[in-house]
Amino acid sequence: MITNSPDGANSEERGIFLLARKVGNGLERMIELPVFILSILMTAIVLLGVFFRYVVRDPLGWSEELSRYLMIWMALLSVALCVWRHEHVGVTMAIKKLPRTVAKTLIFVSNGLVMYFLLVLTRYGFRMAEGGKAQLSTALDTSMEWWLMAVPVSALLCMIMLSCKMVLDVRRKNIDEMLMSEDIIDTVKREEGLDFGDVPLKEAKPR
Repeated sequence: MITNSPDGANSEERGIFLLARKVGNGLERMIELPVFILSILMTAIVLLGVFFRYVVRDPLGWSEELSRYLMIWMALLSVALCVWRHEHVGVTMAIKKLPRTVAKTLIFVSNGLVMYFLLVLTRYGFRMAEGGKAQLSTALDTSMEWWLMAVPVSALLCMIMLSCKMVLDVRRKNIDEMLMSEDIIDTVKREEGLDFGDVPLKEAKPR
């Protein structure tokens, strides 16, 4: 009998598979909080900027730039969460019609290409951020290095998340589990199976 733990692991996972699950779930929890805080800060700063511009009639010179950089950090960190949760948009209709072995091979090849892209992005992203040391942001008067670091940091986190996902994909037999998040799978199964739960269907009234 296979039992699932609160973090999604099952009792049969051992070794590298259990490590991949723990690393992925741990990073997910670590990233969720900064993304949540950044979203609140960005919203608050945007509203503050609007208030000072249209109500006080004394625009803040830094609000627009700071909210833009916070949005960039928030969005790029969220990419790693989407990689781990399989929530990125993708066309899966064709690959799901292939034999399972062929489909899994194509998925691993695709993930390998994505991994190579992330490796290049990380490498040149750190170079770009280092080159931004001598640049100052227009309104905040801070080094652009801190804002440009969003790109390589996000790419590095995505590499770790994708590596953990690929390790777990080795044991996955269901192609849907490799392509889509659990929530999406449940939705698709419910729609395909026309599972309306406990909601009774209305009977047609006789004329």
